[in-house]
Amino acid sequence: MASLLRKMYHKLAHPAYDIPFLILLVVAEAILTTLVVHRVPYTEIDWVAYMQEVTTYQEGERDYANIRGGTGPLVYPAGFLYMYGWFKSLAISGRGGVDSSADPLGLDGSTSAEAIKRIQSLFILLYLFNSVIVLALYQKVLQRMRHRREEAQQSSSTTMIVWYWRIAMGLTCLSKRVHSIFVLRLFNDAPAMILLHLSMYLFCCDAWSLGCLVFSLAVSIKMNVLLFAPGLLLLLLQKNRHIFGTVQHLSICAVVQLVIGWPFLSTYPISYIKKAFEFDRVFFFKWTVNWKFLPEGLFVSKPWALLLLVSHLGTLVFLAVKWWKASISQRGRTKTREWLCWTKSSKGNLQLSPEYIIYTMFVSNYIGIAFARTLHYQFYCWYFYSLPMMHWMETEYPTTTNSLARMLFYLTTSVISILGVEYAFNIFPATEMSSMILQLSHLFLLFKILSAGVPSITVEESTNKKSQ
Repeated sequence: MASLLRKMYHKLAHPAYDIPFLILLVVAEAILTTLVVHRVPYTEIDWVAYMQEVTTYQEGERDYANIRGGTGPLVYPAGFLYMYGWFKSLAISGRGGVDSSADPLGLDGSTSAEAIKRIQSLFILLYLFNSVIVLALYQKVLQRMRHRREEAQQSSSTTMIVWYWRIAMGLTCLSKRVHSIFVLRLFNDAPAMILLHLSMYLFCCDAWSLGCLVFSLAVSIKMNVLLFAPGLLLLLLQKNRHIFGTVQHLSICAVVQLVIGWPFLSTYPISYIKKAFEFDRVFFFKWTVNWKFLPEGLFVSKPWALLLLVSHLGTLVFLAVKWWKASISQRGRTKTREWLCWTKSSKGNLQLSPEYIIYTMFVSNYIGIAFARTLHYQFYCWYFYSLPMMHWMETEYPTTTNSLARMLFYLTTSVISILGVEYAFNIFPATEMSSMILQLSHLFLLFKILSAGVPSITVEESTNKKSQ
C-alpha cells in the first residue's frame, strides 16, 4: 500500500495532471459555493444601499453629493454605478420579471427575495471565475518553479515542490469569510478584485496595454485597487525600460477613468472627485478588525493616522531600494538604469517573469494592508488570495533530504499564519484577542517579506536562488 501511494505521489505530480487538478478544485468550489447559497441565509448589509444609489443615478442625478444609500453617501467611482446598474437589471429580469410589490423600498423589485436569489446565482459564477483566474496565476508560478528545478537538474525535489504549490492552491479555496463576501453579502469588493486578478493575469501574458485597461476598470469600482499601483508603476518602468513608455501605459489608466467618470466630471467635477476618491475617510472603530486592542481615542487620532501613513510609505521606499538592488544583481547596473531613461535605449522585448509580476503586485498591496488604519470584514478579499503566494515565495526549497525538515517547518508556520488571519476575520465582532492574532500574523509575513529576496525578474533568469 505504501509503495502504491508513493508511486501515485510521484505520478500525479507530472505536468499532465496539472489541469485535471485545477478542474477538480474548481468543481469542488462550484459545489461548495452552491451549497453555501442554498444552506446559509443571505445577510443584508450593503445591497439595498447599492440599489438606492444606482436608482438615484438612473433617475438622472449627477451630483455625487446627492447620491446616497441607507449606509451613507456614495463613496465609489462611477464604474461601480454602471456595474451594479447592470446587476440590478439582471436581478429584476427573467421570466415575467420581478414583482415590484415585493420590494417595499420602491427600487423596481431589486431588493426582493427573488431578485437577491437571482443575483446570488450570478455571484456564484463570479466567484468561480475569480477562482479560475487565481488558480491560473498560481499555475504560472508552479510551471516556472518546475522548469527552474529541472534546468538545475534537481528533479528529485520537483515532485515535492509541485505538491507544495498545490497545497497553496487548495488553501485559496477554503476561506469561509471570502465565500461569504462574494455570495452572501454581494459586496463590490468582489468584482473589483476579480478585475484586478484578471489584469495581473494579462500582465503575466505580456499584454500590458490591455492589462492597464482592466486594472483601471477595477479602480473604477473601488479605489482600494490603488494599493497595487506602486507595484504596477515599478513593473511598468522595468517592462518599458523608459519613462515615455510608462507614461503611455499610465495614460491608458487615466483615459479609462476620464471616460467612465465623464458624466459626473462634466457636470459636478469637484463633487465627483471628492466623494469617489475620498482618501481622508475615517471609519468607525466598532467595525475595525485590525486595531481593536487600541483605545478608541488613539485609533481615530490624526497622529496615529500619520504614523501609519509614514510607515506605509517608508516601507514602500525600503522595498523599492531592495528591488533596485535585486535588479542590479540580476541584470546589471546599466540595464537597471534604463528604467529612468526618457526613451528606449535598447532594442528587443523584455518579458518579466510571472512570479516577479505577481509577487511585486501582491507585496505592494500587502504593505498597504499591514499599515491600514482600519480593515473591515469585506476587505479580507483584497489580500486573502495573495497570502499563500507570498508565504510560499519566501520558502527555501530543499536541495537535499536534510533540508526537508526545514521546508516542513516553513509550511507549518505559513499555514498557521494564514489560519490566524482567517480566524480573525471570522470573529464578529472583533475582539482584542482576534485583532492581536491578526496583527501577529501580519507581522510574521511582513518580516518574511522584508528579510527575504526578490524573485527572478525576467523569464530568462534561471538561477535557483533569489538575489538578496
